[in-house]
Formats: sequence, C-alpha cells, structure tokens
Amino acid sequence: MIWLGSVFLFTLVIGMPVAFVLGISALGYFYFTGQTQFLIVLPQRMLAGMDMFVLLAIPLFVLAGSIMDVGGLTRRLIGFANSIVGRFRGGLSLTAVWGCFLFGGVSGSAAADAAAIGTVMVPDMKRQGYDVDYSAGLIAVSSLMAPLVPPSIAMIIYGALSGTSISQLLIAGLAPGFLLAILLSIYAVWVAHRRGYPKAAKQSLGEIAQGFWKAIPVMLLPIIIVVGIRGGIFTATEAAAVAAIYALFIATFVYRAMSWRFLKEAFISTAIITSAIYFLVAVANVAGFIFAIEQLPQKAVALLTGISDNKYVILLMVNLILLFLGMFLDTIGVLILTVPALMAIGSMLGLDPVHLGVMVVFNVLVGFVTPPVGLCLFVIAGVTGRPMEKIAYRALPMIGIALIVLALITVFPQISLFLPRVLGAGA
Repeated sequence: MIWLGSVFLFTLVIGMPVAFVLGISALGYFYFTGQTQFLIVLPQRMLAGMDMFVLLAIPLFVLAGSIMDVGGLTRRLIGFANSIVGRFRGGLSLTAVWGCFLFGGVSGSAAADAAAIGTVMVPDMKRQGYDVDYSAGLIAVSSLMAPLVPPSIAMIIYGALSGTSISQLLIAGLAPGFLLAILLSIYAVWVAHRRGYPKAAKQSLGEIAQGFWKAIPVMLLPIIIVVGIRGGIFTATEAAAVAAIYALFIATFVYRAMSWRFLKEAFISTAIITSAIYFLVAVANVAGFIFAIEQLPQKAVALLTGISDNKYVILLMVNLILLFLGMFLDTIGVLILTVPALMAIGSMLGLDPVHLGVMVVFNVLVGFVTPPVGLCLFVIAGVTGRPMEKIAYRALPMIGIALIVLALITVFPQISLFLPRVLGAGA
C-alpha cells in the first residue's frame, strides 16, 4: 500500500485528473510490488465494472437534464419560486434557495445548479442591493441540494459501488435536501432583516397560479421518478429512461423549445459527461481489486476500532476523513476510494446501508463548496467574475449550516430512512 499511496499522492499533486491518478496508481502498485501477472486481467476488471444494468441510469438521467435545460427552463422555475417567497424580506435570496431545490430535481448536478441559478439570480440580486459575494455563496451552498433530490448521479454511483438499493437511496435524499433548504432559508431571512434587503410586491393568486402552470411540467419530472419507483411501476434504471422520454416530450410539445441543434447539443453533452463517469467507474473496479488484495476494508475497521469502540466517535472520525478527502477530490473519486472500507465499517457498526449512503454522499458534497477544489465555488466564481476566496469567506456560515445538517443526518438516521420506509421503496 505504500507504493500505491506514494504514486497516488504524486500524480494527484501534479494535477492529474482523478481517473488517471487511480489508473496510474494501480499500474505502479502492480509493477513495484512485483505482481505484474495481474496486469493481464485489468481490462476485464474495468469492463466488468461498467457492465452493470443500474449504470444505464446515468446517461439517461443526464440526457433528461440536458434536454430539459432549454427554452427558459430556469426562468420558469425561478419565476414560480419568486411568486411564493418573493413577498418576504430578502425574497430574492429565498427564491435562490428554493430555485436550487426545484432545479436540482431536473439537473441532478450541483455544478449545473450553481451555473444555471447563478447566471439568472446573481445579476438580479445585485440590482436589488444584495452583496454579490454573499449571493454567490448562498447559491453555491444551495446547489448542494441538487445531488440529494432525484435524480442523483452520486446516489447511483454509491448504490452501484456498494450494492445498496438505488431506489431507496434516491428517495432517502429528499428529506436531507429539504432540511438544508429550510435552514438556509432561515439564515437568508435573518441576513435580509439584518442588512435591510428589499422584498418584492405581493403577487396575486392568479399570478402565482400562472407561475405554477408554467413550471409544473418541469416539476413533474422528479415526482414521476419517485412515484414510479414507489409504486413498483419501474426500477431506477427504467425511471431514467422514462425521464428522458418525458423530457423530450415536454421540451418538444409543451415548451416548443426543442430543435435539432438543441437535441444534438444534448446528446453530445450527455456523451461527454457519461464517458467521464464510466471511465472513473471502470478504474474504480481496479482500485477495488487492489483494496481486496490488501484487505483494506478489514484494516480500516481494525484501525478505527483500535482507536475507539464508541459508535459516534467512529462516525465522527469517518466524517472528518471524508470532509478532508472532499477538499481535494471530486465526489465520484472519494466514493471510489472509500466505499469498500465504509461498507465494512457500516456493517461493523450495524448501520443501515441507505442511511450510510446518504451520510457519505452529503458529506462528500460539502467538498463542492470547500477550497481548494470547491467545484461549485469555481463555477459560481466564473459566473459572477468574483474571486473565489471572497465567495468562500461569505459562504462560511452557510457551510456551517451544511455541516449541522450532516451532523443531524449522522446522529438521527430517521431523517434519511423516514421516506423510504413510509413509501416502501423497493430495490
């Protein structure tokens, strides 16, 4: 493991993408340990890692999000959110929070959420006298809800790596996402009253109904996914196919925003994103092979239990390790490296695998707004033209709120497990 860790750290420090870091580290491990006989099976291991039915959900969900992201989609969702919460002090900040929540049910991507909502909302908030860095930080942290609300690529990856029910994982993320939205809204209202941010004119029931009518076809997408899975109508993978077909129908016949050019762009975008994810999953299988050879999961359990036998102390250490990794690696990279050991630790502690999955995914997402990587910070900094460090400074209280939600998810598994148990989500 010393050779594996050394090559991994060196390639990571020089700035290689995570997929290449893992691949080169694996080759270095087999070469320096003299186990070159395993090199012949690496292509088979990589293909086996991608040859899973559940992974078909990834390109289909990505395609659905790409298709829906045309024809003023973001404006429709933001318009509806503003009609509900815009009347309150700091209404635009509330609109940003709930706009991220609603758009997350379409995009399934925190980066896409930050880019889309940031592009629309930050200029409006600046014109209304909001601090730009605060606005950008609020949207960056709010975008963490996107991978928690169905569809969620991070949940699918975790489910594929761990063997956990993806249907249950998708539904389990709803309550934590909603909880984060509530706490961020409370903070936004407090800031608005403290700084005297304006509120919009109260809209009539007719205007609210009009905004709802324009946005409802988009908002039905996550509802179709959840209801379909809950009702046993289709699996998570089949839900992704239904979502893609529904998105194409809505964009073409309801919003009349689809064209051959848009469709081509959606397919190209889907192919690029999916290829990157699949390559990571393929290399993950090789990493998992090495972890099995070195008995890493068993060693991780022994290490943590050697420090303490208290369940919550072990969970605290796990969360701290994940938070540290999330500062340097992307979500999928962290999941690839840690899921085998985490499943062993979770089994030892008697944790529900769905609860563990939500905790791990949410934990890793916090890295999206934590320097030095902070993908969502980079995205929102690019959108606003503001220095990332200033946005990160303004976002610190909201990152603290996200950490509070993480602590609640860790200590109270019912937050994650309530909806899957009530709705009876199957495999």
